[in-house]
Amino acid sequence: MSQTSNLDEKVLRRRKAMVTGMVVLTIMVLLGFIFGSWKFLRNMEDYLEEELGRRLLATATLTAQIIETADFPSDIELGRLTLIASQLQQILTDVQRQNQLQGVYLVDLDFRLFASSPELFPLGERLSFIEEDSLAVSQASAGIPEAARMQLVAGNRFKNAYSPVLSPFGDVVAIVVVQASADFFDLLRVFQNGLVFGGILSISIAVLFSLVLFWAIRLLTKTHESLRNSERLAAMGQMAATVAHEIRNPLGIIKGTADVLQSKYGSKDEPDELFEFIPSEVRRLNRLVTDFLAFARDRELERNATDLTSSVEKSLISLQDEMQKANVTLEKDYDDLPEVKHDEDAVNQLILNFTLNAIQAMNGAGKIMVRLKNEPRKKGSRYVKVEIEDTGCGFDVKGEKIFEPFYTTKTSGSGLGLAICKRLVERHNGWIEIDSEKDKGTVVRFYLPVG
Repeated sequence: MSQTSNLDEKVLRRRKAMVTGMVVLTIMVLLGFIFGSWKFLRNMEDYLEEELGRRLLATATLTAQIIETADFPSDIELGRLTLIASQLQQILTDVQRQNQLQGVYLVDLDFRLFASSPELFPLGERLSFIEEDSLAVSQASAGIPEAARMQLVAGNRFKNAYSPVLSPFGDVVAIVVVQASADFFDLLRVFQNGLVFGGILSISIAVLFSLVLFWAIRLLTKTHESLRNSERLAAMGQMAATVAHEIRNPLGIIKGTADVLQSKYGSKDEPDELFEFIPSEVRRLNRLVTDFLAFARDRELERNATDLTSSVEKSLISLQDEMQKANVTLEKDYDDLPEVKHDEDAVNQLILNFTLNAIQAMNGAGKIMVRLKNEPRKKGSRYVKVEIEDTGCGFDVKGEKIFEPFYTTKTSGSGLGLAICKRLVERHNGWIEIDSEKDKGTVVRFYLPVG
């Protein structure tokens, strides 16, 4: 059975590692796809903007050359705009329509309008939006054609290019401004935002799916462990019945023989410890067999909604003689408890076990405090807390080790008491806690659900 258990544990660990690897790989692939797609869209946006800038720059340069070829710069320098206004207007209109531009403008170095297509602004008006492209305008003013960065104006995207108009002497007398709509870049932004949102959603789903998988694996592991424990307990139950029968029969014979020997050879005036030792050891072995049977045989609990305080009190009353002999005082602190669905025999076993352990831990004198408290909200539900505190010797064992079968901190005993108690509490859908400190005492708490 041990080899099979180890093999099963290895298989479960491998499956868990495989699922973890698959989840991590899926998330990495998603992250890689999202980042790659986002990077592609950004590169595409930069490329399209650059390509649009080259196109606008070529159009602006060509328009400036047409104006220069017609000898319009001289008229502009001499201020004869009225003579050439209609011709300039026609040139700009043809350029706008042929290249499907948002607008084409001819301005002086102070950005005052000479001509435009379409005619959105009056002649002579200063076009303030040009100031936003200060770097490109500075280059054009210096005689160098330049495309500006994209602008966002009133929710609309535009891109401008500037080309100088030169006089026959090489002086800049005007600037051609060509403007194109760049609203299609918003579509790329929509794709980018959708990609980020979709990526976050996909990763969230992957993480949620992985959590569900881990929960399923954990549940499978717990179910597997529970099944293994059930199989082990079933085997132990069969063995325990045989062992109990084979041991108890000889024990009965030994005890009967000891009683006969004591009545025949013992002295009533001076009791012989040897005759007392045999029955004492027989009783101890009987207790060990009883504990082993209780641990191996998982009896059905009869849980009824009754008064838990009454059940605890019955158990404590049965221990009064034990406490008096050990010079132990008992203190109680009870809340007004609701009815708790519990098995009275199981609760009696819990109280007897914990209280007898406390009595044995005090070596002759001490105090036991029993508390019954309401826990209104514990782990999301209402619980009742039963707490038994003693002033005994305590112990240093931490964690769940103290509940392991056959583990004990005492020189005698089976080491099954706390393991049995833990299982009884868990079968009530509760849990148990132990706090202990060497030479200071121990506190045992177990919680039972209300209702």
